[in-house]
Formats: sequence, structure tokens, C-alpha cells
Amino acid sequence: MDKPSPYKLSSVLLGHTADVRAVATFTDGTVVSVSRDKTARVWKPTGKENKYEQSALLKGHSNFVSAVCVINPSEKSPNGYIITGSNDNIICVYVANETMPMRTITTHQNTVCNLRTGKKEDTFLSSSWDLTAKLWDINDLSKPQLNLVGHTAAVWCVADLPNGNIITGSADKLVIVWSRDGTAQHKLTGHTDCVRDISDIKEDEFITCANDATIRHWNAKLGTCLGTYCGHENYIYGIAATINGTYVFSSGEDRTVRVWHNAEISQTIVLPTQSIWCIKLFSNGDVVTGSSDGAVRIFSSNPERYANSEMLEAFEKEVANTTLNAQQVIGDMNVRDLPDSRVLLQPGQRDGQTKIVNEGDTVRAYSWSQNEQRWIRIGDVMGASGSTAATSGKQLYNGIEYDYVFSVDIQDGVPPLKLPYNKGQDPWHVAQRFLHDNNLSQLFLDQVANFIVKNSEPAPILNTGSQFVDPFTGGSRYVPGSGTSSGTSGITVQPPTFSSSNTSISPSYIPHFKYLKLEQANLSAIFVKLRELNAKQESMYKIAEEKLETIDKLTSDGVSEEVRINAISTLKDLLEWPSDTVFPALDIARLTVLHKEVNDQLCTEELLPIIRRHIKSDAASSNQMLTFRLLANMFQHEKGEKLCLDYRDEMLESLLDLQSLGNKNNQIAISTYILNLIIALNKYDDTPGRTRALNALATMLPRLSEPEAIFRTLVGLGTLLAATPDPDDRNKLISAVRQFENALNILRTLSESATDLSASKKVANCCKQIIDLIA
Repeated sequence: MDKPSPYKLSSVLLGHTADVRAVATFTDGTVVSVSRDKTARVWKPTGKENKYEQSALLKGHSNFVSAVCVINPSEKSPNGYIITGSNDNIICVYVANETMPMRTITTHQNTVCNLRTGKKEDTFLSSSWDLTAKLWDINDLSKPQLNLVGHTAAVWCVADLPNGNIITGSADKLVIVWSRDGTAQHKLTGHTDCVRDISDIKEDEFITCANDATIRHWNAKLGTCLGTYCGHENYIYGIAATINGTYVFSSGEDRTVRVWHNAEISQTIVLPTQSIWCIKLFSNGDVVTGSSDGAVRIFSSNPERYANSEMLEAFEKEVANTTLNAQQVIGDMNVRDLPDSRVLLQPGQRDGQTKIVNEGDTVRAYSWSQNEQRWIRIGDVMGASGSTAATSGKQLYNGIEYDYVFSVDIQDGVPPLKLPYNKGQDPWHVAQRFLHDNNLSQLFLDQVANFIVKNSEPAPILNTGSQFVDPFTGGSRYVPGSGTSSGTSGITVQPPTFSSSNTSISPSYIPHFKYLKLEQANLSAIFVKLRELNAKQESMYKIAEEKLETIDKLTSDGVSEEVRINAISTLKDLLEWPSDTVFPALDIARLTVLHKEVNDQLCTEELLPIIRRHIKSDAASSNQMLTFRLLANMFQHEKGEKLCLDYRDEMLESLLDLQSLGNKNNQIAISTYILNLIIALNKYDDTPGRTRALNALATMLPRLSEPEAIFRTLVGLGTLLAATPDPDDRNKLISAVRQFENALNILRTLSESATDLSASKKVANCCKQIIDLIA
């Protein structure tokens, strides 16, 4: 395929009333689109001016239709077939000229999220949120020809290679290469987020795209990554390629279709919608997309198939009038600091480059078109909250996509329970499943269901936060001490909010036996800051770039032992940096000790001087906080657990020497460390350690001001008293608590101060339980 003219709009197919999640094309140019409006629609070219008409509305699904593929007509099947998959867990198979399915397949146990035509005649593949992918023969649909099981999260995509391999991509971040007998030949690592789509390009080669905003090129035979394409600014949902991969087309959450030529972006097409869910190729090289505004759009590089000038002008105007989310585009930039329109006099440096311009009473975004050699206005920027490259406004929970993922704070002092919900689901059914999955009282059913109804109204869009937003840095900036402390936002229901009629049941918070993790982080921001600070270091501290690049391997699975050892050695060097620049290294350390292999090698006595340096009273507040986070996370594996227990007295003494417990982030880090220490002391029945921990708790409690830190400290105290196995030891601890008058007064005050609707209700309930223990 020679380099084409620029792609421009050819046709727009309107009819769907909700997101178009998947499209497929027949060789004669017929398009099939499926949508969250629960329909599949067939569009046929009229033969006049690139126009299409809707020729059929397919029926058969009871929920969102999320996947589609087609089998082209043949001598054996003169009409061909259309296959659709849905959130109702069903696959519908249609003869191409009929509107009701000839067969429904109910083998999958969860949403069928991807369908793909097989390379062998009359075959197709399916993948599902039920963690499986399957191979089917259209002539025998009684059972799958092959059942692929090996992923640990939703299998978002599946594809067939010319060489016979089957490829799957999953929310577990893995790409698996399967042989035709169902054996996993390679498990490919590299993507750092949910893998969303696959396209074959050669006999043994294919490409994948993911929520990490990258495209990766793979060799299936060797199991190696041949290259990574970077250019999108947010999740990439769809990918397609010409034979041999000379041209690749990708679409995603940044409102763009990117055209890649020999792994370089040759064109960026901005659409007047937020999410471009899918992209497919026609045999003539044209491109068809489906997006969140319900439109199917076709683009062509053949000038003869361009839309007329009026339609092209209207399309460009529609793009320009689209309101952009300011947080997505400019982050924390102050509008007053933005340049004026004179910057548009200078040409852009790359296709798709974005500039934000302050035009007096309006802030506008412009994108550079390399083909047209001009800045094209792509929208007015409005202040907003919610969407960033990390969150995208799309909620993923356990690798599955939902309209809402509510945070429900109900018990145990751990991060809130997650309540996923899709529009159109029965709130009472979802509430019942939530209660069952979390072992909660049936008395909460109406409360949970009404909560869903109230908070899933069409008007407000709930921002439930993201696991990638660092609770200490916040957003994409990396500034120690800023941001929120919990890492979860959105709706929070404090216990005992869930109740029925006049019955109120207080959840039990103590004893607590599971170590808490402090694992939320904006990794990309951390590594950006690390590189920035490394560039400014004196020569004795500066790390070679190739060594620095190994650090991000420590947060990835599947790396070799040699790479891990070298990366840990580099991390140790980084931890020796001066106090004013060491904070990103401390942050990386607290994340990597959650991995057993790193914990085993890093949590040795060599780490103690680093810890001592940063928990001293005169240490920087941010370094103190990160070090206590590191200590808290070290308990997750045996080596770190042992080191913390061996040096418990020294750590507690340093804690009590602190002149201030710092801001809310510091307090939560310290209280999490204390709680995890107490869990370990009970686990190993360490009586002297429990006594010392109790003294620290009683001294600390009056100095805390952050409610979540107070709560975690109270859970630690209650666990200390309730989980001590020996009755005599337990009675001694209870007697000791009674001697701490300040702590007792705090317990009594807090137990009586919260109303049923107070954010401190869980603190009050926990205090009451402790008072009952020591009464």
C-alpha cells in the first residue's frame, strides 16, 4: 500500500442512541455496528456519494451489545453470518439477511467483550470477562472447538494468526500466545495496564494496544517484543493494520484516530467525541470507527471518497465546538500562564501536537496537522474534574468496565469496598450480589439498592478516583505533601449507614488480621521526577540512564532474576541520594517491597541506615511519611516482616521521639505502620512487643488529628486487646489501658460525639467496641 493522501471524513452513519462499542465489515462494504443501546445495526452502501442506509436492526440481546464479527459469504454459506456478543453473556449467530438469531450460545459465564473472525473458513473466536477465550466452528455450535484458560482477569481481546497461533490479551496485562491444541506457548509481559485489542500483521507477528496508551509489536514465534509505539495520550481501545503492518490505525480515549506509517504517526484525526471505542479496515483501505456519541464514521484516503466540502467543513466545526475537559488537557496549569494566539504563528513540531491558548475570555485547544501545515482548532477548554489520562472517566474494577464503581466505606479499617454498577442493571440484584460477595447482612439490602438508585442518576457523573492516583502526590504532578490521603474519593457510606427500617447494626472492626497496603501511586509521575532529579545530581550520585531504566522493571511481573538484581542494586544507590532529592526513590522502594522477590532482597539490615535517617525528628516531613509507608508495606512478605519485628523497639522509640506527627498523610502512614506491627505481634504472640506497642499507641492517640489515622490507630488498639491469645496477657494489657487516662478520655469522647450521619461514625463505633473490651 503506497502512502495515501490524508484520511478525511467520508460518511457518518447515525441511528444508534448510545455508545457504539464494536464494528465489523463485509468485503462488499457492508458495515455492522453494535451498541450499548442493546442493538446491532446493518448498514449497506447505497452506491451514491459514499452514502449508507440502515438495512436491518438485529434483535436478540437483552443488554448492551459489546462485540461483533462477520463471516463473509461463500459457496457453502451464500449469505454469510453476523455474530454478536453482549453483557447478557450470550453470543447470537445470525444468517446475514435475517434479523433474529439462528442460534444463541450461552457457554460464556460473563460479558462477551470481543469476537473475531477466524483465519480458517467458518470459524470465529470469542473472549469474555469470565477469564476465557473460545474457538468456534459455525457448522457445529454445540460446544467450542477450543477453550483457552490461563488469564487471571477479563480477556478483553482475541485474534487468530495466519501461522495458526491464537493470541489473547487481558486485564491482567498479559498477552498469551496459544497453540492450536490450547497450550500456552508464550506469556508476554510489557503492557502496564489492561490489554484492549489485537491485530495480526504478518505470519508470525501482531500488535496490541492497551490502557497504558502504548502499542506493542510482537513476534509470536519467538515470544519477543519488537517495538513500542507511543503517541496516544490516553487509553487505546481499538487497533487495525494493513497486511505487513505498513499502516496501523488506532483509536482511543484521547478523542483521536492515529494513522501510523512504519511505526511513526503520519496523521492524527480528532473526532468530536470523547471515546473512540473501535476501529476496523475495509478491503479498500478505508477506516470505520464507532464512538461514545453513538455515531459510526468512515474515513478515506481516496479523494474520490471524501465527503463533500460542506460536510467536511461541518465536521471540522463540530470538532472545534467540542468542549474539552481542562484537567485532561492542561492538568494543573494556571490559565493566566497560557500563551496567547501568537504562538500559533509558529509551525508545530509533530502531527497531533496540542497547544492550549488563552484567547481572552476563552481558552482553546489547537492541534497541528502535518498534512495541512496548519493549527486546527479542536475545542474550547472548560474547567472540570474527573478525567485524567489515568482515570479517563471510565471505571475499571477487576479488569471489567462499569459506568460506576462506588466506594463504600463499611468496615474493618481497610480501603473501601467497591460496588460496581452498570446503567440498566437492576439495583436490587446488584445490591444482593454485593452483600453476598462481601458477607454483609441482608438487612442492608434496601439501603445499598437505594444508594445505587440515588447516585446513578443520569445528571451527575461520579468521580470514583483511580488506583493510579497517588494519595500523597495527587494527579499527575509529583509534589511531596500534596493531594489526598486515602487515594479513594467519590461517594462514601459510613457504617452503620446500611440499615433496614429502625434496625441499626454496627459493623465489627476488631480484631483485624490482614496487613494493610499503601500501594496507590502515579508511577509515570514518579519516574519523570526521578529522571529530572537524576539529571541535576552531582556526579557522585548520578545514575547512568540505562541503569535508571531498569527501575521500572521492579514493579513488573515476569522479569528475569538478573534484571531484578541489577535494578535492586540501582535502587539502593538511589536511596543514598541527599535528603532533598531522595523522595522518589523512597516512594519506589515502598511500592516494590510489595513484590516478594524485591522484599526478599531489599529488606535486609543494609536498609536500616536509610530508614533511620528518614524517621528522625529533624528529617524532612515528606521523607518521614514515605519511610513509614515503606515500613508498613514491608510486612507483606516474610523478610520485611522479620526485619520490622527484629527492630520494632528502635522504630517505636524513633516514632515517640517525633516532635510532630505531621499532616494527615504522615499520620495515616504512621498509623498504618502501627496497625501492621500489631497484627505481626499477635501473629507471632510477642508479649513484650505488645506491651511496647501499647505504650506507643497510648502516647500517640492524643496527638492525632486526622480521623482516618485515629481510626486505624483505634483498630490497632482493639486488635491488640481482642486478639491476644493468652487470657492473662490480655488482662494485663486491659489493665494497662485503664491507666492511660488521656487515652481513656479520648475513647469516651469519641464514642459519644458522632451522629448516625457523621463522617466519624466508624471512629465512634470502634471506640465503643474498645470500651466494651476494657469495661
